[in-house]
Amino acid sequence: MTISILHQSQIHDFLREVDMLRKNHTISAVFLCVVIGLFTGVAHPETIVKTPAEAANYSQYSQYEEISRFLSHLDFLSEELTVQIVGRSLGTEEYGAKDLYLCVLTEEGADCPQKLNREKPTFYLVAAKHGNEQSAKEAALWLIKDLAIGDLKPLLKKVNFLILPQSNPYGNWFDQRRNEQGLDLNRDHVKLETPETEAINRVFYLWMPEVTLDIHEKGDDFYRVSIGCVSNVNISPSLQEFSRETILSEVKTKLDKKNISFHEYLVTQEMGIDSSAGVTYRSEDLAGREEMKRYSTTDLNDGRNSPGIYETLSFIQECASRHDIATLKERTQWQYFGLRFLAESVALHGEKIGTLVHDLRGELARKAIDFSEQNLVHLRMRYARNPQAQTLTIKKFERVQSPIRGILKVDKRAGDTVTVSDLDRYPYPSEDKVVKEVVKNWFPDVEPVISVSRPLGYIILAEHRDVLETLLRHGIKVEIFTNDVCLLIESYLVGEIIPAEYDYLPPMKIDVTIKEHETIVKKGDAYVSCSQPGANLISCLLEPQSQYGFIRYWKFNLVPEKDGIYDIFRVTKKQQLPLIPYKNWKR
Repeated sequence: MTISILHQSQIHDFLREVDMLRKNHTISAVFLCVVIGLFTGVAHPETIVKTPAEAANYSQYSQYEEISRFLSHLDFLSEELTVQIVGRSLGTEEYGAKDLYLCVLTEEGADCPQKLNREKPTFYLVAAKHGNEQSAKEAALWLIKDLAIGDLKPLLKKVNFLILPQSNPYGNWFDQRRNEQGLDLNRDHVKLETPETEAINRVFYLWMPEVTLDIHEKGDDFYRVSIGCVSNVNISPSLQEFSRETILSEVKTKLDKKNISFHEYLVTQEMGIDSSAGVTYRSEDLAGREEMKRYSTTDLNDGRNSPGIYETLSFIQECASRHDIATLKERTQWQYFGLRFLAESVALHGEKIGTLVHDLRGELARKAIDFSEQNLVHLRMRYARNPQAQTLTIKKFERVQSPIRGILKVDKRAGDTVTVSDLDRYPYPSEDKVVKEVVKNWFPDVEPVISVSRPLGYIILAEHRDVLETLLRHGIKVEIFTNDVCLLIESYLVGEIIPAEYDYLPPMKIDVTIKEHETIVKKGDAYVSCSQPGANLISCLLEPQSQYGFIRYWKFNLVPEKDGIYDIFRVTKKQQLPLIPYKNWKR
């Protein structure tokens, strides 16, 4: 056939002309796919395009330039896909600045939040914040392809998708966890020091999805796919219940049919420390401590609770990994099916999810309008045992001295010969065997230990511009006073205080007393109302006793002296405030 001898450049020239006709609505997307199939000798568009990892037969990790070409090709083929640049990493001498791509996949081809069909839930997925967790990115690209031109395209009738497939290009290139600043993106959802995490959060508050997923890798675990749900007790327990009882249950059933082992995500840490805060502890501080297991963190600096605090159905996926090329194809498949089955479950329950999330967000907004002593925000929490589940039994790998050759398919007696045909492949690393472990230090629950009533808003002194700028990066509305005014406020008087030994941790002890009094608020000081979508987050960031707040970061210089006054004040009585928006400009 003539088609078989066409030069590649001729095909590309033809496809460009066809694309111009498509964009001018001269031909339909369906006709375009037929033409491309005839012209290239391929029946279906999904067989034309391969992810970079597929094209390389999983012999190398996909990098920025290949991803750019891949997404360009998909964008050309799919009217449902819009690719946007939502941020840019910082350039270094070793590796230049790179754009961060957001793939918007909707049945209507929406290219902005205002055009989104809000009758469907929106599902936001972020992959590979940790650069050496490469299968997260590969599976996300695979999912984008199947949603845009493959067999998952029907899901767009029920769900809108936002997918950020490569959130740490620098880390991917050097196959390392941190970004070009040497920072961990998944410990930066409060400070927002990295351009990557700022972009991730900006996408969230602009589009306000109902469902989010943060995609990662863990060590070489028996459980090939692990998914965790929200655990901060400020988030409605109904979201956690729906996640476990419905979504995770359905995902597990489907993964079981694929012979992919699943467990809700578990974390092992030394007793008495906070392993999720982002602290690098000294070895002597860890020595001699017993280990405990728990579900994933309550912290707001990670990519699950940070959107979850907005009453979002939020998840983290962690897939088993040896972090090597040899297993890239296999671990990408585990990741992909975890993502796929989660997406299918969201589509199946789309109406219920939309109602659940919207009702919870509406209730939070209504509560924030008026002050009530009973309207509590929980500032400090602890992991707790459950009297009905004292221990946890799980499966794990245990190292063996001689490699496991396989699993017998037939019964054999001692002395019988064993041939290759008698064996099934052992599905796990051959130097490990699977054993059961009974976890005695099991802390599945979370309970609050310090709570306060949420005020109407907070007054922040003008000198704390770094606090204000960070709030703006969170998409939180900030206002400033246009003139001096006498107001009735609540201030915190500080009693005993023991500062933290490490940056990223709150004071080890801080006793405060609330005093209500009148004071002069100066022109240029700021006001942050709690009557906005981030009502729970605002209090968690600004309260002095919060284990999640700005006070735990040394850069903000918020730790007060003993007998001093905390620099951020509370407003609990409605008053006339002379305010204008502060830097109310499009970011």
